[in-house]
Amino acid sequence: MLDELKAWIEAILGSAWVYSMGMWTDRPGIEESPICSIQGDGGPQPDVDDRRPRFRVILLGAVKGSVGPPKDGADALTAAALSVPPPCGAAHIRISEPTGPGTTTDDRRWYALDIEILF
Repeated sequence: MLDELKAWIEAILGSAWVYSMGMWTDRPGIEESPICSIQGDGGPQPDVDDRRPRFRVILLGAVKGSVGPPKDGADALTAAALSVPPPCGAAHIRISEPTGPGTTTDDRRWYALDIEILF
């Protein structure tokens, strides 16, 4: 399911982003790249046939960059939840209002979203 969610997010944000499954790690060569970190966040226990896995998506801008890319990415994902078919063959996707902006210790601006997929 994580791979399908990544594909859905990548179709919305595009290939200019560096994608990380789990916590991101800065490394040489990606200082100027925006990063999308996708982290599984569990979810409630299944209820009869209903499953609702949750994920946290953290969008980071370039080192010493503007807040534009992570904010624009958060806005695009929020809008897609209302207009694009959900990933993984799910019935529905819920995305929280974005948290942020914030700044990491290495001076990347960030926004975070919580995603819940309903089966």
